[in-house]
Amino acid sequence: HGEIADGVVFWGVERDTKLKAVMGFQDKREVALIRHAYVIPEMQRQGLGTRLLRHVESLSDKPVLVGTWSDAPWAISFYEKNGYTLLPSKEASELLGRYWSIPARQVETSVVLRRRAHGRWK
Repeated sequence: HGEIADGVVFWGVERDTKLKAVMGFQDKREVALIRHAYVIPEMQRQGLGTRLLRHVESLSDKPVLVGTWSDAPWAISFYEKNGYTLLPSKEASELLGRYWSIPARQVETSVVLRRRAHGRWK
């Protein structure tokens, strides 16, 4: 409820009338953030996450950032396969502090990836 009040818009994929994947997207001034991306385990590796990612990316022409746990190699790999680049930790910490409302401990244990689009950094 707090995320929605803060402007996160959620998109989902249903199969057989059940929600199978969800991804939030948040406009934050000069950037857009991907927030809370999940695909239920039995539906992973079927393209649902990529489908949602492409949809939310199409909603804005701003630079797109995503933050995730540094100890989530599966998430980092997913974004890298989809054209995102892992940012240096110093830049990531600065961006996490600027665009996310998270505790300091979470900043220390998170990474940020940025989308490369149209042949240039966005």
